[in-house]
Amino acid sequence: MKKVLCLIATFILATFILLPSNIFAQDIVDVAALPVGNINTVIGGDTLEGGVRANPDRIYRLSRGSVYQVTEAMIINGNLNIIAADGDGRPPVLAPAILSDNSSIDHFFEFIGKGAKVEISNTYFLSFRADGNQLGWSDGIRIYADSLTFKLKGCIFDGFSHTALQLSAQWCKMDVQDCMFRNEMHGTSWFGGGAFLSDGGTAMDTTKWINNSFFCNNSYNWSIRGYDKLAIFDHNSMVLGTVNPFLIRQAPNLHMRNNLFYAAHAMGGNPDHVINGWFLNYPDTASSSIIRARGRDSVSYWSQLWASTISGPEAYVNESQGVFAAMLDPSLRVFDVQNNAYSFPQAMVDFYNAYNDTVQTKDSIDVPNFAPDEVKAYVTRKLVMPTWMSDYTKWTLDTLLAGVSDITVANNVEADPGFGSSVTNQLGNLLDYVLKISTNTLDTPWFYGTTHYPPAWPLTEDLSYSNTALQSAGTDGYALGDLNWFPSQKAQWVLGVETVSSQIPDEFSLSEAYPNPFNPETKINFNIAKNSNVKMIVYNILGQKIRTLVNQEMNAGSYSTTWNGRDDFDKQVASGIYLFSLETASFKTTKKVMLLK
Repeated sequence: MKKVLCLIATFILATFILLPSNIFAQDIVDVAALPVGNINTVIGGDTLEGGVRANPDRIYRLSRGSVYQVTEAMIINGNLNIIAADGDGRPPVLAPAILSDNSSIDHFFEFIGKGAKVEISNTYFLSFRADGNQLGWSDGIRIYADSLTFKLKGCIFDGFSHTALQLSAQWCKMDVQDCMFRNEMHGTSWFGGGAFLSDGGTAMDTTKWINNSFFCNNSYNWSIRGYDKLAIFDHNSMVLGTVNPFLIRQAPNLHMRNNLFYAAHAMGGNPDHVINGWFLNYPDTASSSIIRARGRDSVSYWSQLWASTISGPEAYVNESQGVFAAMLDPSLRVFDVQNNAYSFPQAMVDFYNAYNDTVQTKDSIDVPNFAPDEVKAYVTRKLVMPTWMSDYTKWTLDTLLAGVSDITVANNVEADPGFGSSVTNQLGNLLDYVLKISTNTLDTPWFYGTTHYPPAWPLTEDLSYSNTALQSAGTDGYALGDLNWFPSQKAQWVLGVETVSSQIPDEFSLSEAYPNPFNPETKINFNIAKNSNVKMIVYNILGQKIRTLVNQEMNAGSYSTTWNGRDDFDKQVASGIYLFSLETASFKTTKKVMLLK
């Protein structure tokens, strides 16, 4: 046994000695906000001939409280890492510059480098100009690069009239956490404005959206529109939305847990919208809903009604992109929807009733009739109240996929969260917008707030809530929705960080992991001598980041965390030597650990 331990120790020492000395050297460039367009010069211009990134490992640090005027979309062919300077002031704001011809950009970044890694933290993307005008049909970020690793943390996207994130590429690994998507809407196109929209047939590697808030957006906050190895939507708050919060009806591997929905689908539609699938609720003709699912179906009432076979995930087969029929076999499908709360508030119900009691407008619409050709019907333009889960979705889960796919639908409740005035007062503006849609008089958006440039800080909305039952209703015992609105719970939740002692240590320190070597997990103790933004990061021996164990503001004290040998995408890493690093603004140290299987 002693001989084995000696060999392990010798191997660790030899490996560490052979590591390049600059493995932890960070190339950080501070980017000044002025002159106008300087961010384009520094970031967009940091390229070699042909547009490839000249310094792919460089970190660009932006100044808090500053507004960076962007003069043209930055086309990035390679890696990009943007951070904010330490502190708690307003995050650096990227805003559209007003050019000499009074035009502006319509998006900030295009990512075109296949296999690149993009990480953007604590940055505010603003779709309003200095003159107060909103960009027309705007995106925050457009992804055209296949196999991109894309991470956002602590970012804000405000006022995008098309979508904050547009995905038009295959096999992206997407990790979005602690972000806010607000005021994503278009004045006259009520389907315009959302958080994340992918093209139809887009295969994704992994999609993780955790602890985000969506406030006052029109539609399409999250979409899975192709094969996805793993799609996680967990602890998010979706508050006040016009229509279609999701595009997930054929998602093959879906996990939606611990989320909160409040008036998230306020425009349920009129008979034409509902019957003819304006909200992609087809083949359901009774209502639109927040949660939807479809499978390949030629036997249901709805299939007969439409005289058509309904498609399921098999529609995403695309062998040229590596998506084969066997990958979309119904026996491999996962539909996991648990411990979510939803509310259609009483003010919304009253609005629907009052409108339907007085509306007299009639429309001639096409209606399915158990035959290839539809028939005409003359119907009153009443509003149809949306639902949590449509009848067709329930039939799909209970009958078509029951006993075939991995289906878990449990502990989803209708409950009023008890929001404060910043939410309840804004509900009236949303319902006014729904009325304008219903009467064909749509002319202006329903933005929260009146001044958008520069943005107020801290944000003026408050998405915390008073319903104590919901504050412990998660599968993990925490509050439903975005835990950032409950800071004490978030601090406990963050990656299993435990407080060992609240006494202030004399110095920063990092202990050896125990056990070491380990399998399956090891504990790491560390001391924080003063309040700091703390990172605990695991690297492989090439210096590549494997897992972020801690990335948060922490008070002085003694703490511990654990690593289970998995990466940021919850995949088991190989046996070998790993390095874990404790990093603050004024301190950095690294230790070694070995995973043995």
